[in-house]
Amino acid sequence: MVKVKILELSDELSISCRHMNLYFQNRLWEAECSPLKGRSGLDLLEWLPYVEGGATALRFQIESSADIVRHFPRLPTDVRWLEASDTLLFQDGEWWPRLFLLETLRKIIIHRFRGLNVGLHGYVIGGTRAGRVAAAALAGLGFTHIHIVDEDAQLLTREVAFLKRYLLGISIEGVHASALTVQTQAGSLMLNTVHMVEQSSMLNDLSYFNFMSKGGVVVDISDCSRQTVFLQEAERADLNIISGLEVQSQIDVDLLSKIVPGQYITFEDYYESFCDNFAQIKNSPSV
Repeated sequence: MVKVKILELSDELSISCRHMNLYFQNRLWEAECSPLKGRSGLDLLEWLPYVEGGATALRFQIESSADIVRHFPRLPTDVRWLEASDTLLFQDGEWWPRLFLLETLRKIIIHRFRGLNVGLHGYVIGGTRAGRVAAAALAGLGFTHIHIVDEDAQLLTREVAFLKRYLLGISIEGVHASALTVQTQAGSLMLNTVHMVEQSSMLNDLSYFNFMSKGGVVVDISDCSRQTVFLQEAERADLNIISGLEVQSQIDVDLLSKIVPGQYITFEDYYESFCDNFAQIKNSPSV
């Protein structure tokens, strides 16, 4: 019998963890994802020993990870320089911050689009911690010209300066969202980290996609879903897309493969399960 306990730092389980619980049930595993209500990463080390109870992983939002990472003096290289993490793994009697999103982005893009032209430019939407990870993923894929896009000029300046300290030999430029429609640098890959709604100014600025090359790829990790208004606009522009649901499914598979290495878990089966049960999971927080 497979036994797994995964904690999530949230008052209510994410869609991802809800699906994971359903996946556990269907595989007859003695496993569960549980929310940690009313907890904060600021005082993590004070409460974690009392709630871990055999847990092998603790998941949390990447945007709040700075509060968690600061508790750990020894960090993996990517977590240390990006100052970002999405998971704590319990290994060899200790908790270790990990960053599954970075490797997952590289893996899923390489697998789906082997012929991607990295000689063109890459665009990251959002001066966020997820945006940092997206920029690092672009660099890892071989892009040497990366543009960070946001509506906040001050935030852009800060994030570009941060990334330039570590992505040596790579051109990092900040682009205000309102200037996107006049961009002349053709891009082959865009990663979005910002949640957008219809008629939002950011979406209006992006919707033309006139700076993206024919056959370009758009990845939206702003939301764990199969479709967003941003991806709809990308499809109208005849661009290839990767949804947040696909990315999250790969992250989940990579996590489970890490903590239960003897089990046969494939992306195809897991993603199919997620898609088939998405409506049920989304409407039932208790699943």
